[in-house]
Amino acid sequence: MTEQEPEGTDTHHGNWYVLVMGLPRPDAPLTLAPGLTLVPLESPLSVFDLAVAGAVGFREWAMLEPVSRLCTCEIETAKDSDVTPGYDTLNRAWLASALLVLRGFSRHLGIACSSYSWSLIAGHQKRSARAFHEQATGEGIDAAVYRPKRDLPPFKGNVLDFHARFLVDADARTDPVSSNDAAWLAKHFETFNRLASKSEPFRLALEAAIDWRFAKEPRLAVGRLWSGIEACSGSRPSSSIGSQSCVPVSRGAREAAEGQIRGGEETLWPPKQGFHGEPLSQDQLIASMNDSNRLLSELLLLTIERGHVLGADDFDDALFG
Repeated sequence: MTEQEPEGTDTHHGNWYVLVMGLPRPDAPLTLAPGLTLVPLESPLSVFDLAVAGAVGFREWAMLEPVSRLCTCEIETAKDSDVTPGYDTLNRAWLASALLVLRGFSRHLGIACSSYSWSLIAGHQKRSARAFHEQATGEGIDAAVYRPKRDLPPFKGNVLDFHARFLVDADARTDPVSSNDAAWLAKHFETFNRLASKSEPFRLALEAAIDWRFAKEPRLAVGRLWSGIEACSGSRPSSSIGSQSCVPVSRGAREAAEGQIRGGEETLWPPKQGFHGEPLSQDQLIASMNDSNRLLSELLLLTIERGHVLGADDFDDALFG
């Protein structure tokens, strides 16, 4: 699901800055696409900094306090790159985040947005301590407390995709986003933007590839993932989920699905047992979740690579070519 416009965005027509939780801090800004940059925060984000933002309008600041130490960077998305057709300024950051998930960075979330950089908030308390002392000495304590010279601008923004807990796949990357990752995003972003804005099946599959992580347990995650696989592969909900339209593209996934097509009873590809509530061990469910996520990610990546919604010829090439 794309990001909901926070209250007050109708009065803001400039850049947005999306605070990212769960990505290691990059050493330097990385261009992800035209008008989209992954930027390291200049200082750690503390509860005191968030409280200052709360004082100027960030009502949900306390929600971020438990995860503030995990927030080391932001995605800056520029208004002048908001083009039609395509996603708007804020949701271009969501698209960049989604591509990072497909690239393997599934431990991260874009959790809040601001109309100015989070680096103005992060470290603000330390930066303003000297100014507070100087103003208190020169103008008195009342002036320093009630008319501070280093106050933040009024806050416009909100919490976005905030989840205190979510599932993580076995392939999740823990290394920093590299220049190679950024170059890959930049190469594919416009195709990705076009597909996501124009193709409903692709958009449904993409949303499943992102929000399965927020399911309460692996069995529900598997069901969500396979709704995405059906959308990506052109299957209808009433059709057999084990049909050949759901072929994967990697060798390992291909072998697993071919076993299902041949009628093997032990395979969880596709995971029919997981849908209908039959007893499965936690290890089986987690393995099915990981494999299903891998398959959906590869189908989406193949779609992006080919630049169009996948058809029968694409699946024939993937399975037999």
